[in-house]
Amino acid sequence: MKSCVLTENFSCDPNRLWLYLSKPTLSGWRSDVTGYEESDDGMNAKVINRDGSVTDIHFTRKEKPRAMNGTFQNGRKKGTFALILLGGGDAASVECTLEIDGIGLFGKPKKLLEERMTMLHKAVGD
Repeated sequence: MKSCVLTENFSCDPNRLWLYLSKPTLSGWRSDVTGYEESDDGMNAKVINRDGSVTDIHFTRKEKPRAMNGTFQNGRKKGTFALILLGGGDAASVECTLEIDGIGLFGKPKKLLEERMTMLHKAVGD
C-alpha cells in the first residue's frame, strides 16, 4: 500500500470547493472523467473514467463543506481517501490523504493528487 498527504490552498469559499469535489463532472473540471452517478443518499457513486474504466466509491463520511472520507475501487486498484476543508470566506485549504493498493511498483499517489489539485485550481480560477 502506498500513501500520500497533500495540502493545497485556494482563494475561494470552502462551499465552492465542496461543490466541485463532490461533483467531478461539474463544468467538466475533471478532464479524466466522462460520467458520474450517485446513489439517492449520496453515499455511493460510480465515476466513469475517460479510459472506459469505472471507479466505485463508498463514502463513509460526508460533512458539507468540511470533510469527505471513503473507499474506492477501480479494477485491481483500491484504497481509502480523506479530504478535510479548512477556512472560510474567500480562502480555504484542502488537506487530502490517499492510500492506494494495487497500483504496482511505480505507482505514485502523490502524482495522482497533484493532478487533481491542478484541475481543481483551474476550475475555481485560482
